[in-house]
Amino acid sequence: MLLVFAEKITPRLSFISKLIFKGLLGVEFEFTSDKESYLASDSPKLCYAKSSFDSGLFLQASHLLFESSISDQNPKKTEYEGEFVFFQTGPRSDIPYDPLAASFYLISRYEEYLPFIADEHNRFPAKQSFAFKNGVLQKPLVNIYAGHIESLLKEKYPNLKFTKPSYKFINTVDIDNAFAFKGKGLVRTLGGFGKDLIGFNIRESISRLRSVFGLNQDPFSTFDYQQSLQDKYNYKTIYFALFGAISKYDRSLSLQSLRLHRHLKSINDFCDMGIHPSYRSNSDFKIAQEEHKSLEEVLNRTVTKSRQHFLKMRFPQTYRNLLDMDITDEYSMGYADEVGFRAGICSPFRFYDLEYEVETPLVVHPFSFMDGTFIYYQKKSKEEAWEDISRMIAIHKKYNGQFIPIWHYRVFSEKNKEWQGWNSVFEKMVSAAV
Repeated sequence: MLLVFAEKITPRLSFISKLIFKGLLGVEFEFTSDKESYLASDSPKLCYAKSSFDSGLFLQASHLLFESSISDQNPKKTEYEGEFVFFQTGPRSDIPYDPLAASFYLISRYEEYLPFIADEHNRFPAKQSFAFKNGVLQKPLVNIYAGHIESLLKEKYPNLKFTKPSYKFINTVDIDNAFAFKGKGLVRTLGGFGKDLIGFNIRESISRLRSVFGLNQDPFSTFDYQQSLQDKYNYKTIYFALFGAISKYDRSLSLQSLRLHRHLKSINDFCDMGIHPSYRSNSDFKIAQEEHKSLEEVLNRTVTKSRQHFLKMRFPQTYRNLLDMDITDEYSMGYADEVGFRAGICSPFRFYDLEYEVETPLVVHPFSFMDGTFIYYQKKSKEEAWEDISRMIAIHKKYNGQFIPIWHYRVFSEKNKEWQGWNSVFEKMVSAAV
């Protein structure tokens, strides 16, 4: 048991200490604000305060965890053990920065509560993030900082027990479009034929015709292929289904489509399924509620997992809405256009609501990349993408993280030119990740 002294035990300090000590290091700990009992204790101990008692380890505390407001932060940066660190502290501290404050700043998404210039989809841009600006977006800084604390504790208290979590691979697939041609309805189907003819795309027109009349399998019907890889490599996939009304950025089938209902239920017979709240729903909570309730009715199961379509999130409202929908696990924490760690961590954590200053039960599962990051945003070759993917796998394994990539259902079809050859990359990823 580790005894941690702090003059004041705030919600922020309690939250980040629980994540670092118990969640990442597997160390049981308890707080005390009683100086005398701390000094008298023979247990492994750590002082988190402005000044040291010359007893136990000393991490000099910065101001952040003892505040209850949200304001611009300009933490001093330095380097420790070859790593970028911030919230620099004085020379008496056992390490020259405050790892708890730095970790809280990243995990809480503190910077996303402050004003920023949104991108075209009203999202927080990766390039505006503290991590990107300092060239450390691809480093799981919180896991690294936990490792710094672990090294100090092991050196000072070699008998202290650590039961850290194990590395885990969870594949995830977004079903934005369950079918390329089938179930689109008369108007959309005729419109598709017209577009094919205008573009002289005879091959697409023939494929559409044969799929609509049941002569060929729909190109997007690739679940058997995906399932065969799950059987071969023994891993699990979570599917996130878009189940909203058709709009500019929501192009699934009609909510009343029995074909879509049967397809989603057949997938859910083998794999977990979460909701993929539509683009429109991010600005209208009632729409999100209706989509979630409708999917549960179709699957005849409780749906507790979620990932936002287009990764549309605004703090704290998006996560508050999900809590009100009884969502327990959220998978949107990452960037569409950059590889890396949006919250500076490769492990799951609970959402901390900065405005309410409370730890919530919503568990956030960060991802480090999606297929579209390479295909659409960065336009990388498959060889270049593999370098990033293999590096991310190695990082997650090194820090006992939860490796969660995002793939899209339609990409497995390799129907379009830009998707061709990516199935081999996917299988290579799975083989390395399991």
